[in-house]
Amino acid sequence: MTRRNTARKSVQRFKREDWLALALETLSKQGKSRLTIDRLVADLGVTKGSFYWHFDNRADFIQKLLEYWAKKFTHDFIHQINALEGGANERLYGLMELLTTSDASRYDVAVRAWAAQEPAVAIVVRHVDMTRLGYVKSLFRELGFEGDELTIRSRAFLYWGSFELALFAPLTKQESLNMLAQRYAFFTRTV
Repeated sequence: MTRRNTARKSVQRFKREDWLALALETLSKQGKSRLTIDRLVADLGVTKGSFYWHFDNRADFIQKLLEYWAKKFTHDFIHQINALEGGANERLYGLMELLTTSDASRYDVAVRAWAAQEPAVAIVVRHVDMTRLGYVKSLFRELGFEGDELTIRSRAFLYWGSFELALFAPLTKQESLNMLAQRYAFFTRTV
């Protein structure tokens, strides 16, 4: 093997999803000001050509990033939970477990902070919220809740799922998992 071929093989290739995952991680840890092309390129140690291979421009990148967040932490979650065997009880518990073991709320807080400053981001967040609310409502409706109780319970569930990390010091995953049964009982308890 020639030296040139060896050098080529050591260059890491980044897929679009790698860029988006890094950007979401950057957003959650350092805020939207770090989402510049120059900073992301420097963080990955690649050229701008790599960026433009995957995205037309910054606006395209931002749109793809928001689509990635919505897909990964809403649509993929719903698909995964719908694949569980059993009824609404099992799906709701599974959703709570998934929210507990994933870093979804950390990313939600960052995207929502960004949405407070950017109307285009706020539109995507509203759409995601409506999708999530509709799904959670369907689970609680299947469990027999209706009317205002259905609405309030569904909204409270979404607050917990999206904002717990913003309000409280993070628990370890094990502490959160230990609380799962009590949280489930709280959300499904009838008055």
